[in-house]
Amino acid sequence: MDYKSFSFPKDIYIFFLIPIKIIFIQKKIKKASFNKLLLIFKENNFSEKADDIFVFKLNKFYKASTFFLQKFFKDPNPCITRTLLLYEFCCHKKIKVKLITGVYKENNILKGHSWLEINGEPLGEDKRILSKFTIISEV
Repeated sequence: MDYKSFSFPKDIYIFFLIPIKIIFIQKKIKKASFNKLLLIFKENNFSEKADDIFVFKLNKFYKASTFFLQKFFKDPNPCITRTLLLYEFCCHKKIKVKLITGVYKENNILKGHSWLEINGEPLGEDKRILSKFTIISEV
C-alpha cells in the first residue's frame, strides 16, 4: 500500500525511528547550543554525492520528521530539529550536504529558518520562500 510517497509495510520503520531520533536531537540541543552543535558538525567534511534513491529516502525522513514534530511534539517551528536530524543522517552515510541557517525581517520581527541543501538543491523547501532569507551560517 502506498500513501504520500510511503510504501507500507516497507517504510514502517521510519515511523518508529523518527520519534526516537527527534528525542535524541532535542536532548542534544538542550545540552549544547545550536551554535555549538554547528561547530561540531563543521568537523564532518564528506564528499560523497547523494544519488536519487538516497534523496528520495531523505525526503521521506523530511516528511515524517515534520509530521511528528508538528503533530506529536507540538513544535510550531520544527526546522532546527528536523535539519539537525537529517544532517546527522547524511553525515552517518558520509553524504555531502549543507546545513544552512538564514534570517529575514518582516514587520519589524526577525524570522529565522534552517534547511538542508543536498546536491545543490534545498530539501523539501520552496526556493521562492528561501530567497527572502539572508544566510548567516552554512555548514
